Amino acid sequence: MRIAIVAITSLLWTSLAMAYPDGKVMPPVDFKGTLEETSQEAVLIFHKGTEQKSATQDMILKIRVEGEASEFGWVVPLPNAPETFREDAALFEELERYVEMRLEAEYQKRLKGPRGNSAAGMEMDGKVEVISRKIVGSYDIAVVKENAAGALNDWLADNGYQTLENAEDVLGFYRRKGYVYACIKVTETELDKVGSVDLHPLRFHFETGGRDGIFFPMKLTGLQEAKFDVRLHVFYEKWINDKLSPYGYEHRGFRRKWRDFDSRQCEPNAGKGWSAPQNDPYLKGYSRLIPNLSQLFQKLYPGDRFYLTTIQSARLDPKQVRDWADDLWLFPYYTDPEFVPYDARPGGAAATAYQHLK
Repeated sequence: MRIAIVAITSLLWTSLAMAYPDGKVMPPVDFKGTLEETSQEAVLIFHKGTEQKSATQDMILKIRVEGEASEFGWVVPLPNAPETFREDAALFEELERYVEMRLEAEYQKRLKGPRGNSAAGMEMDGKVEVISRKIVGSYDIAVVKENAAGALNDWLADNGYQTLENAEDVLGFYRRKGYVYACIKVTETELDKVGSVDLHPLRFHFETGGRDGIFFPMKLTGLQEAKFDVRLHVFYEKWINDKLSPYGYEHRGFRRKWRDFDSRQCEPNAGKGWSAPQNDPYLKGYSRLIPNLSQLFQKLYPGDRFYLTTIQSARLDPKQVRDWADDLWLFPYYTDPEFVPYDARPGGAAATAYQHLK
């Protein structure tokens, strides 16, 4: 059987460098049952930008879907057209193990006392334009651009998937931002009789279009009916703002599960060596737990240093998420609570989410 996934991304027209995440799961046209996304989990690896150069981000995304369809579509937004890669689901297992063992170790300490791309394809009447097509392992990815209201739904219907009913408020929001749609066909995967499946993770490398905002798309998930859970493993050179200012993730309904810190043996404020954990004083006792994660950082960012912050939110109400002014944006932990993140300022990549603040 075949699963088809559809991802929305925005196209940076000034640099068509190949630059995915979460939204709405859709069954085939003739499917009459229920198919909903029940959980989202992602690894976010962020490199800040400058006034002249966009920040970059890697997003490795995994979701669990429940339902009875053997085929379905997936619509998700992203700030820029991505490069797409296949990654191992073991990354998530290793991170869960690492975080749980860290939490147990801290609990035991407390018990003991205080611690110390391809060519462009064809157009469909000019309303949906095929920008590129690429094969990534078992994934066939076509990036298309919607040029008129309703065109995406026409394209979905022509390709055998249910349309997004009563969704123009969300789709129009993304269309006005110049987004494109990455249409991803996944082969040799299907939902079983029980009706649940974990999708194989994909990594998307893209420019955020901003300077200091870490992006995770959520608004399109608001089109479904079922409540859902989100867990994000964020890697950045500094801590992430929790509640220090109005731009912290706790004000968006998320809570921290774990955050790396500096032990007495660590260089202060220098991050951790995830590409060689056996040599890092903070990570070396856990290096055997994270071989695939270490290999990922060796491949992508050898020698770079990051803090891990794991945040989560449970039983999110889709109707409330749909009413968000923008998707989820995370920011560095600026020590000045009056400091406004660059991307939250007027004209910034995350400005829409914070336009209610003075």
